[in-house]
Amino acid sequence: MKVQFTVEEIHTMFQAVVDQIVAIDLDKKDRAAIRRWAASEMTPGEVAMRRLSDKINEQVQHAHDRSEVSPIKKPDWAD
Repeated sequence: MKVQFTVEEIHTMFQAVVDQIVAIDLDKKDRAAIRRWAASEMTPGEVAMRRLSDKINEQVQHAHDRSEVSPIKKPDWAD
């Protein structure tokens, strides 16, 4: 089974995280810097967002592959 998120879905997840970060008690300048960065460099068409999307998809697929049950079972008596 292949797990794949679109860049737009990853961007939505990213925005949710950024919103949570901005909501914490940070200096006004820091919040503005985070918002500017997210608005200028982390839009769905930017290279950085595509890289983030690729990395997340790789990690999700890797976690899914590792979670699948192996057809080779270790006997319960062998420890």
